[in-house]
Amino acid sequence: MTRPRFPYGLTVAAAFVFALCIGLGQWQVRRFQWKQRVLAQIAALASAPPQPIGAVLSQAAAGREVEFTRVRAQCLAAAPAPARVAITTDKGDWITRVFGDCRLAAGPFDGIVADRGLVEASRGQLAPVETMLPSLGQVVGVLRREAGPPRAGLRRPAPYLLVVEQESPPPPGIIPSRWAGAAPANLQYVGEYAPTWFGLAGVLAAFYAALLWRKVRSPR
Repeated sequence: MTRPRFPYGLTVAAAFVFALCIGLGQWQVRRFQWKQRVLAQIAALASAPPQPIGAVLSQAAAGREVEFTRVRAQCLAAAPAPARVAITTDKGDWITRVFGDCRLAAGPFDGIVADRGLVEASRGQLAPVETMLPSLGQVVGVLRREAGPPRAGLRRPAPYLLVVEQESPPPPGIIPSRWAGAAPANLQYVGEYAPTWFGLAGVLAAFYAALLWRKVRSPR
């Protein structure tokens, strides 16, 4: 009876996959720790007292990241106009989301696109509902990097979207968006897969050990 040959090829392949799973698990752990820090920063910024938008956008023009900063703005008056609209979902329903330009008197940008909220009367309708709204006045909201509709009325728009929390006077039939201070989607599931990768590494190790034991014990 000859001694079975050691499975060098299988060992190398198993070691590579095992190291890959462990590496991915460790990466997910680091991403989870990073996510916790970012979410804490978002929560602190979104719940802080609003700052004047001109000063905040000046910081943005100088290269500072100001996403999730709560701001207050006095938008310049303009004639009522049809709101720019987009279809979105809210609480499982289709609903129209409306946008407008908040023109600013001073600062590095001549204005910023504002997400004014949702048209409650459009809930359940698949097509956007055209809406005539007065111009924005006094606004409190959160700066987001989310892209809005075309900034047709602004020559130098700020590179952020102002998600409105409060508007004075409030536009009729509009409810503010609930996601003003919400974390972006790419932070929702970061790090939760670490146990899966470590578990796969453990399963692989157990399977390889059982296969090697069987091979070594089997007669030739």
